[in-house]
Amino acid sequence: MSPAREPLDREPATERTASGAMAGRAPAPWVRARLRSSRAAALLLALLVLGSTFLAAALPRTLDRDSDQALAKLLSDTTPHARSLTASVESDSPGRSRSAYSPWVLDQVAQRLRGDLTAPLAPSPDEDSYGASSGYRYLTDPALPRPEGEDPTLSLFTLHGQDSHLRLVAGKLPDGHSLDDDGNGHFDIALAKPVADRLGLGVGATLNTSKLTALARSRPHAAEPSVQAVVVGIFEPTDPNQALWSTAGCLTSPCLGSVGTPPTTYWESNALVAPEDLSALPQWNAAKLFWQIPIDRHHLHSYQLDQAQRLIGSMLDGPLATALSSGVGVPGLRPASMLPDIFTQARNQQAAAAPLHAIGPIGAGAVALVVLLLAAGLAVDRRRAELLLLRARGGSLAAIGGRLLAETAVLVVPAAALGIALALALLPTPRWTAAVLTGLAAGLVALLPFPLRAVLLLRGTGPRGKGRGDARAPRPARPRRFARLLGSPRRLVAELAALALAAAAVLAVQRRGMAPPGTSLDLLLTAAPLLLAVAGAVLLARLFPLLLAPGVRWAARRPGAIGFLGLARATRTGAASSPGGGTATADGGSAARPGPTLLPLLALLLAITTAGFGVTLLSSADGARQVAIRQEVGADARVLADTSTILPPGFPAAAARLPGIRSSTAAVIDDAAATGTADGSALPDTILVMVDPESYAALARQVGYGQFDPALLKAPADAGDPVPALVNAPYAGRLGNQGNDVQLPDVYGRLRIQVVGTVQATPAVPVLGERPLLLVSSAAVAHQRPAAAPLTDAPTAWFGSGDGITGAVLGGLLNQELGAGKDATTQVNAGFNIATRDDYARKLADEPLQHSAEQLFWASVAAAAGYSVLSLLLTLLRAAPERSALLARLRTMGLRPRQGLVLIMVEALPQTLVAAVAGAGIACLSAPLLGTAVNLSAMVGTSVPGGLRAAPGQVAWQALILAGLSTVVVIAETLFAGRRQINTELRAGDQR
Repeated sequence: MSPAREPLDREPATERTASGAMAGRAPAPWVRARLRSSRAAALLLALLVLGSTFLAAALPRTLDRDSDQALAKLLSDTTPHARSLTASVESDSPGRSRSAYSPWVLDQVAQRLRGDLTAPLAPSPDEDSYGASSGYRYLTDPALPRPEGEDPTLSLFTLHGQDSHLRLVAGKLPDGHSLDDDGNGHFDIALAKPVADRLGLGVGATLNTSKLTALARSRPHAAEPSVQAVVVGIFEPTDPNQALWSTAGCLTSPCLGSVGTPPTTYWESNALVAPEDLSALPQWNAAKLFWQIPIDRHHLHSYQLDQAQRLIGSMLDGPLATALSSGVGVPGLRPASMLPDIFTQARNQQAAAAPLHAIGPIGAGAVALVVLLLAAGLAVDRRRAELLLLRARGGSLAAIGGRLLAETAVLVVPAAALGIALALALLPTPRWTAAVLTGLAAGLVALLPFPLRAVLLLRGTGPRGKGRGDARAPRPARPRRFARLLGSPRRLVAELAALALAAAAVLAVQRRGMAPPGTSLDLLLTAAPLLLAVAGAVLLARLFPLLLAPGVRWAARRPGAIGFLGLARATRTGAASSPGGGTATADGGSAARPGPTLLPLLALLLAITTAGFGVTLLSSADGARQVAIRQEVGADARVLADTSTILPPGFPAAAARLPGIRSSTAAVIDDAAATGTADGSALPDTILVMVDPESYAALARQVGYGQFDPALLKAPADAGDPVPALVNAPYAGRLGNQGNDVQLPDVYGRLRIQVVGTVQATPAVPVLGERPLLLVSSAAVAHQRPAAAPLTDAPTAWFGSGDGITGAVLGGLLNQELGAGKDATTQVNAGFNIATRDDYARKLADEPLQHSAEQLFWASVAAAAGYSVLSLLLTLLRAAPERSALLARLRTMGLRPRQGLVLIMVEALPQTLVAAVAGAGIACLSAPLLGTAVNLSAMVGTSVPGGLRAAPGQVAWQALILAGLSTVVVIAETLFAGRRQINTELRAGDQR
C-alpha cells in the first residue's frame, strides 16, 4: 500500500517548523542567525542609530545650555540694581518715628526680601546692598574746587557691612555724630581716596555746608542749622566693582554734575558715616532707607522664566507685596524691580532665536530620516526573495513583521539607549525629559521602517497564491506611456501633497513670518526651507530623465558606447536613484526594476539646501551686523554728552590728534527744536545739528553715507539772510524753500533758515525714524545770531573715523581734558556716552544665542553632509554586485578597466551634479521667497530689519564641496569594486 499523501492544505514538516517558529510555538535562533549572516550591515545600522539618537538627544540639551548662557549673560551685563529686588522708604515722612528706623530694621527687611526670592529665583547674599542715604548739601568752603564757580555737593551714606569692604588709608572709621537738639553740630565722615584727592581734603578737615545754593545764600533767607562734616578717615574699597558700592554712585569716586542752560558743571561726592548715624541723617538733608537684593545670575534657567515672572509679579503687586509691608512693620514699603523687563527681553530673544536654531537641525534630521528610509528600503530589496519565500511558505504578515521587528530591535534598542546616555552624560543640564523623548523618537524612526517596508512589500501575496494573488502576478495593465509619465498613483498623490505643503508653507511665512509675535515655534513655518527642498527633489526626480535626454542623444551620435551606455543607465528608473541599480542583462543593459527612485536624490538635495540656506543666513546676519554697527555708532568712534553736559573745550582738538584718526568733527545736537513749516504749522521734536561743513562733509565721505557738498552750507554774507540748511527728504516739501523759523534752546531766540538740499542720513543721526532733521553750519548760526555763539562753541558730540580707536583711549582722554588726570580712576566721564565700532562689534559678537545659532548651523551642515554621503554609499554598496557583474561581462567584450571607471562615473555623477545645482538654486531662491520674514536680530545681537540677502558665491562653494565629496565617494567605491576578479562575477547560473 502506498503511503498516505498529505492534504494539499497542510504544510510539510519543514514548512510547519518554519511557520511554527515564526508563530512563536517553537524556539528558533532567527535573530542570531540573521545577524551573523550580515554582520557588516548590522554594525552599520547600529552605528547609524547610535549617531542619530545621540544627535537627537543632544539637540534639546544644547539649546537649554545655550539659552541658560544667554540668560546668565543678560543678567550679568545689567547693573546690580537692574537685576535686584529693591525697596525704599523716606525716613522722615510724616507719621513715622525716626527711632523706628535702625540697623535692626534694615536687616529685618533685607531678610524678608531674601526670603521672598524663592525657587526658581535665589538671592545673591554677597551682592546685597542696603542702608540709608541723605540728600545733598552744598560745601561752602572757598578752597574747594569749583570748575565753573558752582559749589560742590556732599551726601551721606551708611551701608550694611561697609567696614568689611574697605581698607583704611588714613585716620579711622566714623564712630557717630555730634548734634544738639537744634540740629547744630557735625558728622564724622570717611571719604574715598579719589574723592578726597579731587576735593583736596585730608584727615581732620572740617567742611561747612548749606542746603542753599550760592545764589540763594546771597539773598535774605531764614536761618538754617549749622551742620559741618569732619573728615576722620580716608579709605579705599577692596573692590570698587562690588555691588555694595553700586547704590552710591559717587561714593568711591567723584562725579561731575551740571545744572542750568548752558550747563554749569560742579563736583558731586558722597561720604560714609557710622551706622549709628542712621536716625540723624534727616538733619543733614532729606533721608531714605533703601534695599537692593540682587538675584543669583546663574541660578535661574531659561525654561523657568514664566515661573520667575509670576513670582516677581506677586512680589511687586500681589500677595507677597502686601504681606511684606505688614510683616516688617514699615508702612508704605513697596518693592520695585526691573526684572520683569529683563525676563521679557530674555523671552523675546529666545522666541526670535528659536526659528534660527531649528532650521538647521530640521534639515539635518530630514536627511537622517531619508537615510534611514533608504537603508530600510535597500535592506528589504536585498532580502526580497527571502521574504517572498517565507510568505509563500505560510508566514503571516504579523509573524514576519514581528520577527523583523525583533531582529531590528536587537540592534536599535541598545544603540539608541547608548546614544541617549552619551548625550545625557556629555551635556549636563537640569532638564532631561526632552532629550530622552527626542532620542526615543529617533530610535523609533530607526526601528520601524524595515519591518513596515517588508510588510508593505508582502501585502497582496499569500501562501501558494490562495485568495491573495501570486507575488509575481502582473498588475492591471495601464497604457505604457501614461505609466512611465505618472508612475504609481500613491507616488503621484504623495508628490502633489509635498508640492502643496511647500506652497502653503511659503505663503504662510510671507504672511506671518517664521515666528509670529506672541506665538510659539511653528514647525510648519520653520520647515519652509526644508519643504522647498522636498518640492525641488520631487520635481527634479520627474525632470531628471528629461534633463539628461539631450546628453543621451548627443552621446548616441558620438563614437564609442561608454558615454551613451552610462547616460542611458542613469535615466532608467532604478538607475536614476541608485547608480548601477538596474538589473543587468546579457546585452549589458539594465532592466528597470522597482526601487527607491527619490530617496538618494532627496538626501543630497536636502543637504545642499540646508548648507546653502545656512550660509545665506549667516552672510545676511554679518551684513546686517555691519549696518547695525554703523547705525549705532554713526562713525568709527563717537562721544556724546548727555542733555545737560557739553564736551570739554579742548577735547575735539585732542581727539583729532589720536593715532589712527583720519578725520573728525565736533557738533552741537539739539533734539528738541521746533521748526515752522510753509503752511504756518510747526514741526516739534526737530533734530537740529550744527556742524563745521568742511570737516563734517569729510567725515561723511569716510563713513560712506550722508555725503553732501559743504559749499551748500556756506554762511551768507549778510547776517540778516537765512541760514542754509539740509533737511531729510520726507520733510523737504513741508518746509519749502522760502525760509522757516527754528526755535533755538532757551535764551538764544529764533533762527531763520532756508532749505537748500536734502540728506537721507547723517553720521550724527544715522537712524531718523519719523523725526525731521536739520543740518546747518555752526558759523552761519553764530553769524546770524551772535548771541548764540556760546551755544555753537560748546559741542555736545564728537565723531571720528579711523582704525584702532578704542573706548578706553577716548575715556582716558576725556578724563584728562576734564582735569582728572590721565591715570585717574574717577568717573568724571559718567555724563558722556563713548562708543567705537570695534568695541560695539565685539559686544555684538559676544552674544551666546548668536554663537549657538552659528554652531548649530555648521553642525547641521556637517551632519547633513555626512548623512547624504552615507545615503550615496548605501546605494553604491547595494548596487556593487550588479555593477561588478556588468563590468565583468563588459570586460569579456573588450572593455578596459579605465573605461569601466568612466562608465560608472558617467552613470553616477549626473545625479550628484544636478542635485548640487538644484540645491544651490533652491537655497538662493529661498532668500527672496522667505527672506523678508526672517528676523535676524537674534543672530546680530541687536534689533535690525528682517530680510535675507542672497549669497550665490558662498552657496556655490558649499554645493561644490558637497558635490566633490560625493564624487570622491563614487570614485573610491568604484575603484574598490573594480578589483574583483572576472571569474568571481561570471558564475554559472548567476541571476543578478
